[in-house]
Amino acid sequence: MGRLEAALGTISDALVITSSEGRVLWCNASYARLVARAAPGLLGESIFDQLPRDCDSAPLLNPAQVKAGGDQGGHTTKVLQRHRLRALQIEWRPVCTERRRPLIFCFRDVSALLSYEQLRVEAEQIERRRQQTENLNRALELERLALATKVMECPVTGLPNRRGLQVSLSAALRTQRENGGRITILFCDLNGFKEINDLHGHQIGDELLIEIGRRLQRSLRFGDILARLGGDEFVILTMGVFDEADAFQLAMRLMDAVGQTWSVEDHTIRPSMSIGITISDDPEISIDELIRRADLAMYEAKGKSDRHIAFYQPSIDRKVRQNIQMRHQLEDAILHEAMFLAYQPIVDLHDQTLLGMEALLRLGERSAPIATPTEFIPVAERTALILPLGRWVIGEALKRLRQLRGAGSNVSMAINVSPLQLRESGLSDFFLTQVEHAGVDPSWTAIEVTESILIEQPDLAACELSRLREAGVKVHLDDFGTGYSSMSWLARLPIDTIKVDRSFVADFLENDRKAVVLEAMIRLSRDLGLGLIAEGIETAEQHAGLLSLGCEQGQGFLFGRPEPLIDSSAATV
Repeated sequence: MGRLEAALGTISDALVITSSEGRVLWCNASYARLVARAAPGLLGESIFDQLPRDCDSAPLLNPAQVKAGGDQGGHTTKVLQRHRLRALQIEWRPVCTERRRPLIFCFRDVSALLSYEQLRVEAEQIERRRQQTENLNRALELERLALATKVMECPVTGLPNRRGLQVSLSAALRTQRENGGRITILFCDLNGFKEINDLHGHQIGDELLIEIGRRLQRSLRFGDILARLGGDEFVILTMGVFDEADAFQLAMRLMDAVGQTWSVEDHTIRPSMSIGITISDDPEISIDELIRRADLAMYEAKGKSDRHIAFYQPSIDRKVRQNIQMRHQLEDAILHEAMFLAYQPIVDLHDQTLLGMEALLRLGERSAPIATPTEFIPVAERTALILPLGRWVIGEALKRLRQLRGAGSNVSMAINVSPLQLRESGLSDFFLTQVEHAGVDPSWTAIEVTESILIEQPDLAACELSRLREAGVKVHLDDFGTGYSSMSWLARLPIDTIKVDRSFVADFLENDRKAVVLEAMIRLSRDLGLGLIAEGIETAEQHAGLLSLGCEQGQGFLFGRPEPLIDSSAATV
């Protein structure tokens, strides 16, 4: 080792070994002469503090320059004197085989090999390469920023997308941790946007989304963030809301702005939306949890009959868990056909002769149903499980009708059809195919639909219903009086019978106004050539009162509760 060190000491090149941080571990005599100090005193010091300055009084090397070389190391040429040319060629390499990666430096005097002009040309070449590298890095950075902007921006509206919202939420949570305050999220969902796309096309749908974005943006305050998550979902982030009353006022302002009539290409649309709101003063809450709460509140708002605005409450989580459990029960019922139909009689009010039956779905076993229709139907509608359920109901009810008719009964069969089924093209084809397979006459059947689908989407409904009516299937307008209740619509809707909702029948004997409206319905249906069935008749007094008003058909507990049919002979009253 001593001979190796003696040999290295005779080399004219200045050699240095440093730690990865640049502290001198060993040097030869040439390096000691370069820095004009005794070798023992150099050990442990930073090499960057020991080296002389160049002719411009700049450091020969700096830590950032060495670090930038990475595993490949680097090299440079520096001029120490101009008037009497003295230049050093400097090279460095890390020792990659060792864990702490020491550095080896070599300083070689190249004064006799180069002229000042050569050094100037070389310096210019190095500078050009540096500028090219900087320009390339700048271009790559701009491209990266453009890509990042594209990744965080909705291509339709130009608003921040989900990633952009997450970045803003992360910054808001940092601000909240440092300064306190509250974060408020308003989750906005356009009502009926799928139908707008279906009726007017995706181009109109995209233009509407752009317009909605503009309307929402104009209604916000400085510092509020508006993002589009996708589809018809917009989210607003604000730290300027202090309580629920303030948030409610903001939501109302947004709904008013969105609800203005919008016209494009001869189409007039009056958009509306549902808004879910969550307010949090917890800086440790996660971004996903904030969005989840607002999303849940939005679905709660969709179920409201008045203003579609709801605040997140812990009870919503319980309802979600119940809905998830109900969805699983529905899926199991469909998979294992663990369901049955109950039938409620429809009678002639004069002599209580059985005219028909309404088929009603029940889950579970006949002896132990697992849920009521008011519990499982809304979940089935939201999850689209109503589609396979509805198909099963149609098939089963028609098979039962064939059995009843085969046993000599003259009853008809009324089958409920959900708005979602009617929106799906092909309902009429499926129904008539099932009628043919069951071997029944279409005129023995009726489908019951609600007002909403007929009035909100009359063209879509009319296409399917007209084909069914042409084949002989009757159409009943169910729960009349609970929705739009515009009697002027009755003459235009493709229906045969209206079914008056039980809410009118329940207290018309005590409520003179309801009695007047009920009598008007009965008279109008007769004038229009429509049938009328009163629902929810439970007492003999109601029965007699309806007869006195001229009502001829009805159903209710007075004549029979919905029950499964054990055999075909049960179809009598």
